[in-house]
Amino acid sequence: MPTATLRNLGGSVIVAVPKKILSLVDLRAGSQVQISVRQGCVVVKPKKRPQYTLSELLANTRKTHLFNPRRDRDWLSGRPAGKEAL
Repeated sequence: MPTATLRNLGGSVIVAVPKKILSLVDLRAGSQVQISVRQGCVVVKPKKRPQYTLSELLANTRKTHLFNPRRDRDWLSGRPAGKEAL
């Protein structure tokens, strides 16, 4: 079992977590976590990101946000400008 040493950093105390441990729970520097105490142990738990279905994402989207014929007219009717694959 890996061990770590607590260190002072400004007004906080930090712990360096080995990358192998972080990869097991899909965490990296900058990830958000929830910290709690359970039965005398400090528990660090990945903060869940909300999961949405495509239907939920599109539910409040207006059709004009998805396709705007006036705004998109130029590139829809234009000819290739480079080496685009058609």
